[in-house]
Amino acid sequence: MPVPTSRKPQGGATVRIVHLTDLHVQVRPRVGELVGKRFAATANLYLLGRRRKFDPLVQRAAVQAALAQAPDVVVVTGDLTAQATDAEFKAAHHLLAPILDQVPTVIIPGNHDTYVRAAVRKDRIGQLFGAAMGKHRRLPYLVQHGDVAFLAIETCRAHLLSSGHTPKKQIDQARDLLEQAWPGGSRPFVFLIQHYPLLGRDGLPYGPPARALDNARDVLEFLSKTHEVDAVLHGHEHHGFRTMVPTAAGPIPVFDPGASGYAWLPTQNRTAHFNVYDVDRKGLHATRRYCWNGEAFVDEPGGAYESGR
Repeated sequence: MPVPTSRKPQGGATVRIVHLTDLHVQVRPRVGELVGKRFAATANLYLLGRRRKFDPLVQRAAVQAALAQAPDVVVVTGDLTAQATDAEFKAAHHLLAPILDQVPTVIIPGNHDTYVRAAVRKDRIGQLFGAAMGKHRRLPYLVQHGDVAFLAIETCRAHLLSSGHTPKKQIDQARDLLEQAWPGGSRPFVFLIQHYPLLGRDGLPYGPPARALDNARDVLEFLSKTHEVDAVLHGHEHHGFRTMVPTAAGPIPVFDPGASGYAWLPTQNRTAHFNVYDVDRKGLHATRRYCWNGEAFVDEPGGAYESGR
């Protein structure tokens, strides 16, 4: 099965990837939208002040800073919105339009983009971002850009709590996609992209269970038996970190930049981040992490993840 590609591979050329996640674009919901989880979430955001943890100015700056990196591909690992309302999806599309118009983009939904069943049923994220969500707007999908490919799997669902789940059928389909993609044997560098972490920053199962991937061990088992995944990208945890997971070919790196739409909150040791990866068929050659310093996105002092946040 041929892998969809936006352009011809360029024979060993380095591919630059910008990784954004957890922008959490917020638009106050209408009264008629305050159903299920949204009622409590709206109170948390607008009455208790959680909305101030995310900043539209920083979100716009993240988009411009991402474009300034001259990326070949931009990856967004979910949570474009806060409550998956129609207005939030439209605002998120408007925010990301400069990237979507200029750069091949790969997008997966996060748990906040599948916040309620109505949002999933209406497929608003697919309607607005379908070109960046695989040929059929369904997960899993595998897409190639130059010498890099992205295997996207679903980890999110509309759920009363915030726990995720990856159906076993999807894991089997993901395995088939990898096995059928490059029959000639020469393959690109492959990222697995998902929203939920597989492990926490300490290398142990990520928790608490109410907001974790409830069958992360099934995805880890899939990775443990494959040679075709070279790194994992995810979001969900707003305080970014990197770790390693085992595969049949040995341990591979896992990256979460941290929330790219976060406000400047130095007293809480929190701010917005995004990552930049330089990759070719031979491997991952550079990882840089950019952080918002209250005025601009700058290289993380000391190097990626040296700040410990």
